[in-house]
Amino acid sequence: MLTYCAGAWPGGNPDMLEVATSALPTGVFNQTMKWIAIAHTKAYDYIHEKSKPGSAIVGVAHHVSFMRPYGLFDVAAVSANSMTLFPFLDCISDKMDYIGINYYGQEVICGAGLKLVETDEYSESGRGVYPDGLFRVLLQFDERYKHLNLPFIITENGVSDGADLIRQPYLLEHLLATYAAMMMGVRVLGYLFWTISDNWEWADGYGPKFGLVAVDRANDLARIPRPSYNLFSKVVESGKIMREDREQVWGELQTAAKEGKRRPFYRSVNKYGLMYAGGLDEPIWRPYIKRDWRFGHYEMEGLQDPLSRLARYLLHLLSFKQKAETQRESDQLTLEPLIANI
Repeated sequence: MLTYCAGAWPGGNPDMLEVATSALPTGVFNQTMKWIAIAHTKAYDYIHEKSKPGSAIVGVAHHVSFMRPYGLFDVAAVSANSMTLFPFLDCISDKMDYIGINYYGQEVICGAGLKLVETDEYSESGRGVYPDGLFRVLLQFDERYKHLNLPFIITENGVSDGADLIRQPYLLEHLLATYAAMMMGVRVLGYLFWTISDNWEWADGYGPKFGLVAVDRANDLARIPRPSYNLFSKVVESGKIMREDREQVWGELQTAAKEGKRRPFYRSVNKYGLMYAGGLDEPIWRPYIKRDWRFGHYEMEGLQDPLSRLARYLLHLLSFKQKAETQRESDQLTLEPLIANI
C-alpha cells in the first residue's frame, strides 16, 4: 500500500491512474497482495517440507491500526478500510501456524488523509497512542479466526520516542492490553517489541527513534540503553508489571506535560490538521499531552464535524432539561407530605 499506492516507500512511483484504480481487482494493490499470498503459500509448504515435524511454525506479520472517523462523512471511509483487514489472511488461512499482529496505534480518518487530533498523544512518527486498540484488535481477530484454533504473536508493537518518556508507559500499557485479551480467551504465544535499537525507517530515515537502545551516530555508533530497556528487562525477568513502576513512568510523563516540555515530531501537518505520509528531515516540535491514554482510561470522543457537534450539544441540552424536570417532580413529591402536615 505505502509503496504502490501512496508512493511513500522506496520502489513505488505510482501515477494518478494507478492510485485511482488500485482497489479494483486488477489494480496494483490487489495484484500485489495476490502475489504475496502465492509467495507465502509456496514458502510455507517448502519450510514444512524441509523441516522436522513440529520444529518450525510459519505465519505472517499482519499490520493493523485501530481506525476511527473524525467526522460524520468519514464513517464510510473507515468502514471501507475495514474491508482490507481480513481478505489476505482469509486467502492463506490454511497456510498459517500462527497469526502475527503488528500494532502501533490508532489513526483518525478525515477526508483522504489522517487527522492530527491536538488532544491525542502521538509518537514521533505520527502514530496515535491507544493501548485499548491492541486489546480490541486481538478480540476482533480472535472472533474472526476462532475456527482455525491458531495462537497469536504480537510481531511488532512499539513507539518512536527519543526522550523515552512516552515509551515506558506505552510498553507497560500495551502489555496490560495483551494480558487482558488473554484473560478473555485469546491465545497469545509471544510479544515482540519494536525495536531493540534505533533503526532506519523507509519513509522517515533516522529521524524517529524506536529503540530500547539509543544509537549515537556521531560517536562510532555507540549503543546506549534507554530507561525503557531496563524496564522491559525487569518485566521479562519477573513476568510481572509492578504497580509502582506503572505509576512512576506515568507520573514522569505527566510531569513533562504539565511543565510544557516539547519533543520532535516527524510528520508535516497542513493548515487543516492533516498529516502527510512522508517524513520530515527536520522535525517540528510538539508538546506532550496531558490526556490519560492508559489502558482502560482513554475516553473516546464522538464525531468531530460541525453537524455532529451540534447534535451532541442539542442532545446535552435536552438531557439537562429532562434531568431538571425530573428533579422538580421529585422535589414536589418530597414536599407534598410536608405541606399536608403543616
